[in-house]
This record gives sequence, C-alpha cells and structure tokens, in this order.
Amino acid sequence: MRDNAIISFRKLRQTIGGLGILLPLIVYLHTVNAGNCNCLQDSISHYYYTVANVWFVGIFWGLGLVLFFYPSYPDQPRKDGLLTSFAGVCALCVSLFPTNPNSNDSCAIFSLATSSLRAGVHYTSAAVMLCIFSYMSICIFTKTSPGNDLKLPEHKWKRIRNRIYVIAGCLTLLSIALIGVFTLLEKYAPGFHISSKYTYWLEVAALLPFGIAWLIKGGFLFTDDDEVSTVAQVAKMVSGK
Repeated sequence: MRDNAIISFRKLRQTIGGLGILLPLIVYLHTVNAGNCNCLQDSISHYYYTVANVWFVGIFWGLGLVLFFYPSYPDQPRKDGLLTSFAGVCALCVSLFPTNPNSNDSCAIFSLATSSLRAGVHYTSAAVMLCIFSYMSICIFTKTSPGNDLKLPEHKWKRIRNRIYVIAGCLTLLSIALIGVFTLLEKYAPGFHISSKYTYWLEVAALLPFGIAWLIKGGFLFTDDDEVSTVAQVAKMVSGK
C-alpha cells in the first residue's frame, strides 16, 4: 500500500513537471498546425486568444487542480502544503483572468476588451506561482531526513539532485525578475528597445527549469542506488531485458 502511494506521489510530481515543460511547445505547435499561423506571440499568455486556447486553459486547469490537491507528507510542515495549494489557485487565476489581447503579429481568433485590472491579476498570479515554484525547488526539495549526512558516498545522488533543484529555482526566479526589469525599462526608459517576444522566451526559461526540477523530484532521473528511475524503467521495457 505504501509503495503504491509513493508511486502515485511520483507520478503527480512528474505530471506537474511535464505540464510545465510542454505548455510553451504545445500552444505554439497547435497554433501553427491548426491555426495556420506561425507567428510567435508576445507571451505564452497571448495564446489564450488563439486556436490553442483549449490547450492553454486545459493545461493551467490541470496544473492548478493537481497542485491544489497535491498531498503532503504527514511530517511535512503545514505551510508547505498551503504553498502548493496557493500555487494551484494562482495557476487557475492565470486561466480565469487572461491578459490583454495586444500581441504583435497576433494569431488571435477572438478578443476581449482591454482591462488593466484583469491583466494585473493575470500577471501577478503567474509571477506568484513561479516564485512559489522557485522557493519550493530551492528550500523544500533540497530537504533531507534528520540525521542524514549528505557528505557520505551513499547520498551522492541526493547531492546532485539538490544542485539541480537550486539551479532550477534560481533560473526560474531570474527569468521572472528579468521580465519585470524589461517591462519597467520599456515603460520608463525612453529609447529602450528589445524584441517584443522577450516575455515569451523568458517564460520558457522560467518553466523549463521548473519542469525539470519536478520531474527529477518525481524520480524521473538521478534516483538513489536503491531506486529505479522512470528513464531506467522505460529503457528496460523497450529493451525487453
């Protein structure tokens, strides 16, 4: 029973990571193939107005619900579970309060009236969600059981995972910060110009490390010697050995 619970826990983590990684790719490819529009939108959020709307909304609702009901270990601090649930609420708000339809080279198939309040809720929710992910990756995923000495040889994979968690969390946080900096420079620094697609690429740069961290936390790769990673399981199944 306990083993089944652990496997389900890992699948949930891998689901969260996979959704984060695949989101930018899915909405772009669907817009190109189903919408005959290969223009990159100014941000991932602008794909809400394209034929990829169903993917954008579906993925954020899937991510939000998984995070909201994400189970916590019995010995885990209550605030950790609350943070995960709050991140889930933020993911739902990203979908419920879309940004303004003002993308350059737009692939939009419908529009909504411009609303600074709605856009503000949207971007605040997205930023808070990603900041929570960064905190979890850096401060929660790196935790170890009391009494474990990570310097010992048997904990080498935990040390590797912790490095990845910290790097991933920092990259996500840096990407969020750069979006804020560039947005302010565009608004208040006359003559400042950068590609209109910087938000999209920085969002990709934030989601990719976040997704990798959750995949690894879910046992996708770099597992301890007494555990079998998902990659190893797939390789074994393909090889038939």
